[in-house]
Amino acid sequence: MRLIKQEIPYVKTILGISNVSFGLPDTGREVLNSVFLYHCTKAGLDLAIVNSEKLERYASIPEQERHLAEDLLWNRGDDPIAAFAAHFRTATSRKKKSASDLSLDDRLANYIIEGTKDGLIPDLELKLKEAAPLDIINGPLMAGMSEVGRLFNNNELIVAEVLQSAEAMKAAVSYLEQFMEKSTDSSRGRIILATVKGDVHDIGKNLVDIILSNNGYKVVNLGIKVPPEVLIQAVREHKPDAIGLSGLLVKSAQQMVLTAEDLKDAGIDRPLLVGGAALSNRFTRGKIAPAYGGTVVYANDAMRGLDLLNRLMDSDSRAKLEADLLDKDLGVVARVSEPAISESDVRSTKVSLNVPIPGVPDLDRHVIESANLDEVWSYINPQMLYGRHLGFRGKFTELLATGDRRAVELEEKIERVKEECRAGAMRVRAVWQFFEAEPDGNSIQLFSGPGSSSAPGASKTTLRFPRQRKEDGLSLSDFVLPAGPAGRDHIALFVTTAGAGIRELAEQAKQAGEYLRSYALQALALETAEAAAEWLHSRLRAAWGFPDPPELTRQALFQARYRGKRYSFGYPACPDLESQADLFKLLRPEEIDVGLTEGFMMEPEASVSALVFHHPDATYFSVGAQEMVEATAD
Repeated sequence: MRLIKQEIPYVKTILGISNVSFGLPDTGREVLNSVFLYHCTKAGLDLAIVNSEKLERYASIPEQERHLAEDLLWNRGDDPIAAFAAHFRTATSRKKKSASDLSLDDRLANYIIEGTKDGLIPDLELKLKEAAPLDIINGPLMAGMSEVGRLFNNNELIVAEVLQSAEAMKAAVSYLEQFMEKSTDSSRGRIILATVKGDVHDIGKNLVDIILSNNGYKVVNLGIKVPPEVLIQAVREHKPDAIGLSGLLVKSAQQMVLTAEDLKDAGIDRPLLVGGAALSNRFTRGKIAPAYGGTVVYANDAMRGLDLLNRLMDSDSRAKLEADLLDKDLGVVARVSEPAISESDVRSTKVSLNVPIPGVPDLDRHVIESANLDEVWSYINPQMLYGRHLGFRGKFTELLATGDRRAVELEEKIERVKEECRAGAMRVRAVWQFFEAEPDGNSIQLFSGPGSSSAPGASKTTLRFPRQRKEDGLSLSDFVLPAGPAGRDHIALFVTTAGAGIRELAEQAKQAGEYLRSYALQALALETAEAAAEWLHSRLRAAWGFPDPPELTRQALFQARYRGKRYSFGYPACPDLESQADLFKLLRPEEIDVGLTEGFMMEPEASVSALVFHHPDATYFSVGAQEMVEATAD
């Protein structure tokens, strides 16, 4: 099939599927036909002759039986026919009940579980003849969402599938609302969500919004960069049952402590749910909970947040949860204080000085107005996009290559979003420049201006970096070589972005109930900005004179197995986010529509800034405040 499509792609193909299984046990034929059709379709089959009533759904076939079928199709093993026949000879029919065989309530729940709207409205019309709209929502529809939660927690559903279930739930509730009194409150409770002051990141919070709102909760989403006074006013206005705080970076975790203190001072004692990449249960129990005084719980993902909120809304479950939290708070043991080590400014001996200073092509500022999307996307780390953001479990690339159903379907969904981006929804832009640089203790002096540092009008910027407080500790300044006969060393600075207009487009999709598209747009934008950083870094290495060797795989590139490294402010080696202001003065990324918030974070969210070093000894390391260590500890 693949050879036909390769050699004569304009020719259509048709296949009688069941011919492959003549002579096998009937139950085995159902399975083999399904597996055969699945792989033929992946190979390019256009049309199939098949009895759908005798076809087992591929996704429901146990892995062992799929392997038996594949061994037979590809003649693997000693005697695949005997093994297949032996297994299925005594097996009973695997034919499942059709939708019409299910009860009406089971069908309604199943629409939510399967994440499909086909047939949903007609069945809702039938159910309205025997039950009130609110009873339908709180009955079979919520039963379906509860099963979705159970399947997700059992690793049987991924985030993308949960979002499709939420879309079906949204469609059902939207239809039923027209039959409800406007004063009817169908919610299970009310929660305010906010990204803390100074933080522009909201993809995780928006996922929580979708999950909670489609599990019966009224969500008041205050958005990003929410100062404590605005949050306090919203609590007094909306009188929520709980408050949810989100933030990405270490500084955001510290801001949660300040926000919790302000809430306490304002007399607010609603349960507080907190989450974010830099947060941990340890930091929550040791820092945020004491600052708040009331109930504080840590949610590591959206479904965990739903489970916690459900428990908080039930008096018995809440009492047990709060007792458990109290035990944990009492069990928090203060970190044993270690002798303070003064910060040194002595260069680490781990970084060689015996490295030639490579030249750079120019010291000009470069602006890229529109990079090729597909070229940039080739630098996306699939495990980050499909695994971290979309919840795919397992090695995505490997499973996609084997034709794994979930991997194939998820890639197809993202491809539809990519088509929208190619049509103009997304634009990759960048600004970058090489700068002459000199080390000065734990600082780096950057020289900018026309021509070189000795030219009239040249200026100097000082970037200071902390040093690890241990023997022979590292500082980023160690990766800049002292000036020599060949002149000064150089570092590169850049900003990449793919976020212009994405938040607005994602919000439109969210309001339209297109939850997967909304979330996928944000996730793709974030990883596109990261991919653009990887793509640009590769070009900078080539400009420096050490291009990546042809044998460097994408996986090796994702693991930074190349000369030099790049570092971003706010992360372990350079935790002082305020230094972003100096980078912005030098690069002026406002020209590519990237701004800096009062908290020194970039807006739009899908943006990356970095300092790039060429030194072959450059490595990633952690240095910073004690709060950072605690916030990132598991």
